[in-house]
Amino acid sequence: MSLDSLKSIAEALESLGYECNAGAQAVRTKVGGSDAPFVAVLTINERNELVINCQLGLFGQVCDAEKFMLVALDANTRTVPYAIGLVTDADNPEFNDESEWPIVLTDSLPLGNFSLPELAIALDSLLQAILTCGEEFKDVFA
Repeated sequence: MSLDSLKSIAEALESLGYECNAGAQAVRTKVGGSDAPFVAVLTINERNELVINCQLGLFGQVCDAEKFMLVALDANTRTVPYAIGLVTDADNPEFNDESEWPIVLTDSLPLGNFSLPELAIALDSLLQAILTCGEEFKDVFA
């Protein structure tokens, strides 16, 4: 079965045992089990890619911005295929206060022949990236 819509992605996530909250613009699911504090938000962009974002914290929670930038840049090699980024006012004009900028893990996957096993791998990779970031960022957040 090819996954090519948010509805089919939500159904696939549920078949993998994830609890989902599906809307018209996004699918949300907890990562790491039902008690997990991390929520993945899955959307489809204009290039017909599945975009998976998971918020790690807010930029305002960072105690040392310079250290955060160095740790994030270094950690990006260990969180592949996910990358650490910021959602800024360039992405969403509502984020005009940099202390409210979400720090996210993000990945984009082309949907053409996207399948259930690929979705499972993407979510497993996200969990590994979250665990990696937990170790990498332990001294960065206030």
